Amino acid sequence: MKESVLWRRLDRAVGTRLRARYKNRESGVAMVMALMFILVVLLTSTLLLGILLSQALPYRNNARNAQGKVAAEAGLQAGLSFLRTAESYYETGNYSKLMPATAADPSKPSLDETYAMETATTSGSTTGTVNVVALNYVPVDDTSSGTTAVSTSSATHNQKLSYRIQIGYYADDPDAGGKMVIDATKLSSVKYAVVVSYGYVNRYPDGRTSGTETDPVRTAAAKYQFGQSQEAGGGGGGGDGSPMRNMPMEDGSAPWILVESTTTDSNGDLDTLTAIDSIDESHGNTNWWKGYEKLVPDPRNSLCFVATTDSEGNIDPTKSAVVNSAVRLFRKAVQTGDKTLQYSDYCKKHGKYSHLNQWIYGKDDSIGLKGTNLCMTGLDVSHRTLHGGKAQDGAIRLTTCGNSYSPAVSDGKVDPGTGATWQPGGQGYDTEAELNDPNSLLNKYQKWGFFLGFVNAGYVNFGKKGTADENTLYYSRGDMHSNGGEYDHTMFQTMYAQRIANANSSASAKWGQCDANVSSKQYGSDATGGDSCFLISTQWTDQFADNGHTSAANIKTYAESLGAGGEAGWNTNQIVSDSGACMFAGNNGGDTAVTKQCFVNAAPSYSYCYSTLMYGQDMSTGASWQYPCPVTSNGVQSKIDNIIYDRGTNGINGKKLTTLRMTWGQSGDRNYGAATATISYRCFYAAGNTAGSLLQKKNGDCPTASASNNSSFYRFEYVGPNSVYNYKFVLASSYDGKDNDTTNSLCLTEMTNGLTGADYASNANFYFYNAQLYSPKVVLQKCTNHTTNVLGEVSYPQQWNGVRPDGGGGTGGSGAATYKKLIKSSISYASSKYVDAANWKW
Repeated sequence: MKESVLWRRLDRAVGTRLRARYKNRESGVAMVMALMFILVVLLTSTLLLGILLSQALPYRNNARNAQGKVAAEAGLQAGLSFLRTAESYYETGNYSKLMPATAADPSKPSLDETYAMETATTSGSTTGTVNVVALNYVPVDDTSSGTTAVSTSSATHNQKLSYRIQIGYYADDPDAGGKMVIDATKLSSVKYAVVVSYGYVNRYPDGRTSGTETDPVRTAAAKYQFGQSQEAGGGGGGGDGSPMRNMPMEDGSAPWILVESTTTDSNGDLDTLTAIDSIDESHGNTNWWKGYEKLVPDPRNSLCFVATTDSEGNIDPTKSAVVNSAVRLFRKAVQTGDKTLQYSDYCKKHGKYSHLNQWIYGKDDSIGLKGTNLCMTGLDVSHRTLHGGKAQDGAIRLTTCGNSYSPAVSDGKVDPGTGATWQPGGQGYDTEAELNDPNSLLNKYQKWGFFLGFVNAGYVNFGKKGTADENTLYYSRGDMHSNGGEYDHTMFQTMYAQRIANANSSASAKWGQCDANVSSKQYGSDATGGDSCFLISTQWTDQFADNGHTSAANIKTYAESLGAGGEAGWNTNQIVSDSGACMFAGNNGGDTAVTKQCFVNAAPSYSYCYSTLMYGQDMSTGASWQYPCPVTSNGVQSKIDNIIYDRGTNGINGKKLTTLRMTWGQSGDRNYGAATATISYRCFYAAGNTAGSLLQKKNGDCPTASASNNSSFYRFEYVGPNSVYNYKFVLASSYDGKDNDTTNSLCLTEMTNGLTGADYASNANFYFYNAQLYSPKVVLQKCTNHTTNVLGEVSYPQQWNGVRPDGGGGTGGSGAATYKKLIKSSISYASSKYVDAANWKW
């Protein structure tokens, strides 16, 4: 101690005076010096300890607060996820999904990670008690991202972070004094919700069942507004839900309306339309020259599907569709005056039937009611024309959707020339697994191709005549057969629409068919009756000749696609527009690329490939033409919507320089894959390098892709929310790299009518295949993010094989235009120890 620096300093400072006082008695001085030394050391240590604590405690508190915030934010996201899921039911009128039936009980660990209903006390504008959604205790894994919930039942669970959430519902904006929705019987009035999440660190320090509990470290809150989430597209035909357009633009007269003005209802849906010129009950306007930018397809030519709310076929807009519901059809609009049309409530996207009229023709080739797990289902194989079946058609029913199989679902690629038509791998997905899955869409009669109408993707065979298998039914297996001595004709199934009294009435396509020809008469009302129009499934039949399904050369279809191409897209060598039509050339289009209904060649029946067979004709000789499949033993491809290109990757730098080309089979017997056909190629090219230039095809393969020739395009996938290049084909020689409205890059555009900002002047009279046929041509226009038309509809006519910002379009979505601007879910956040349910008076 005496050798220390501190001792020597003390000795110099006070030692001499102490020795003089005690007359140089060292022992007395040493005792005092020792005590002073100890005192100085203690004081110094205390000072240092205070400094250290002042630095360590805030760090500890900051770390604890950060952990608490992680837990609270994890809970907030869980609550918002619950609300987003609940909103999908809310939109269909199934309000009960907003409030769990299970009663909350914090004393039961078994309910910790279960959403339950809890009673809370309110104050402010709402008094008494209310029911709120609660999630009591969810541990959070803080070893990785800090937001991963882990199970309390895990044997290795040792995490100390957890959250608790509460969700309260409001009839109006809570920040503006809105009242809470008191109980589950009032949920239809919900417009807002508030999520409050409590973040804990070591909430139960003595164990979950000890009864002791600490306070939350941080809380977070969010306000959620219902009905403002991104809207899903509502089907083709300009957002009318799900059009079934009989001969949509091909009624042999005038399919257009020249628009003077429109009005919308309180929901933003089109309500009335006033034409520039008089219209009558048989056709629209004939003076197309007055302005292509003012022309729209006559809405009287469109029908929409509406799900019934019972098995009889009645419709109650306050109820939801159920298993075994039927499907009815209504006209989109009827004429009410010399120049005026009234849009039907049945087809409005945001009206009281909106939860019953929104459909999606999905990537898996199902036709599903939006926001539900219900799919259109055909009759089972006991309903058939041959081998003692029930020779009877019947109403399409909604049943629980089966499992999905398709190249678009698996992101596989249909590979032309791989061998047999129905071969695992050749279709881009596991076809054998689909056949062996009793719950597949195919085996539940819910998978639909499209060619001149919807055709079931399955087919029915019987064994070879004169053998033990003669009466054995083979569903979707084996070669397809025409009339002959060895086998009975293969049987197929399609849809049609018919006026019958109710969904359980006998149906026959030979009488009372519905159509979409121009008329001022609506198809019935909510209750069933003689004018009610139902969607009907045929029995499994050897021919479609008498089943409302036409093979007319001009492709006047009975039932048009729902505004999307099902599986059609890159995976099946097709290019689908935002409106749901496919790009092709040939037949009705000549050498210029146009858009028409996609040929959805859903495996295994291939409605395009075997259309001749489906009409009961003999395909055993070259005398009866048989369209070839996209995959045959000789590799022939002849579908006129077959276009191949190289796909890019997301981001502005993910663009891919590519060509658009199709293969074409010529001069050969294609029956049963006879290898006598020759293969040639066709190349698509821009006829000019200015806005308005047409996309055309020429014989021969494309030259090597180059940024300088007129047959090369940059393919962009998703770039960004405001990009002008999302899912676009940009003429490579025009690309200037500017990703905003100042760009002069030229994009392939589906020239639907009334597009704002489009160049109609140079080629207006050439933008449609024929003035009476709606086949928009594909042309170059300046690249834009989106456009609107004379009806105020927002659309994306330059997007191909894409997904719209509103969730529709392209493959697997419904590509309707929408009347409202998109508004993302209104969510406001707060994160503080002092932000909790009390801020919202409960």
